[in-house]
Amino acid sequence: MPLLATATGNAFAHIAYLAWCPDTGEAAAIDPYSIDLVLEMARANRLTVTRIINTHEHWDHAGRNAQLRDATGAEILAPKAAAGVIETVDRMLVDGDEIVIGTGCRLRVIEMPGHTMTHIGLLGENEDGDEPFLLCGDTLFGAGVGNVGYGGHGPTLFATVERLRRMLDPRTRLYPGHDYLARNLAFTLRHEPGNRAARALLDTAGPTPRFTTMAEEEDINLFFRLDRPAVRAAFGETEREARFLVIRRARDLW
Repeated sequence: MPLLATATGNAFAHIAYLAWCPDTGEAAAIDPYSIDLVLEMARANRLTVTRIINTHEHWDHAGRNAQLRDATGAEILAPKAAAGVIETVDRMLVDGDEIVIGTGCRLRVIEMPGHTMTHIGLLGENEDGDEPFLLCGDTLFGAGVGNVGYGGHGPTLFATVERLRRMLDPRTRLYPGHDYLARNLAFTLRHEPGNRAARALLDTAGPTPRFTTMAEEEDINLFFRLDRPAVRAAFGETEREARFLVIRRARDLW
């Protein structure tokens, strides 16, 4: 499935996504916020936005659904658990659901609670079919994970991250809702200064988003590296979940 990803350049570092079908030109906008940019992406690529898909209920992911729906007539798909919070949902999504775009491009819904308790992700494959990807909203970021301060729950997020590490192919490329990679890498290096992979990636970071794989995250993401000696030394010899939560609080304050 082809996927268009464009940095918005706004204050929230959003990334705009269109997943689309090359046979029909139908497209799904994921968590649209910069509506003018989404519409321009569609026009420039001769696509028709027929679906709006929300990964969770936060206003900067679902708050402009109506504006895009009014411009395109697209139907709105959102987590069932967010019913009543996200308005005018045409189809409610639960774990295991399949979303078909056009003549056969597919996204599979997986539940990923923690950042909020309604959060879902969308699994697909690239156009060549040789690399899986995950549209992960605010659950996973390059070198980081989501916060839990706005309707989330830390232990649940820990369980979700651990489950994703077990279930996802290491080749899975992550497409988060915001481009926080550079800042997250700097946080990694603040607490694990000898991390060569994080240093190398930070040195090459630029204005164009760089999308990491799950395999790369094992090398650069402190939330994936809980048992590494430097991480244990920095955050305490506690059990893994407690260390995860300490790191999350430290990132909140950094």
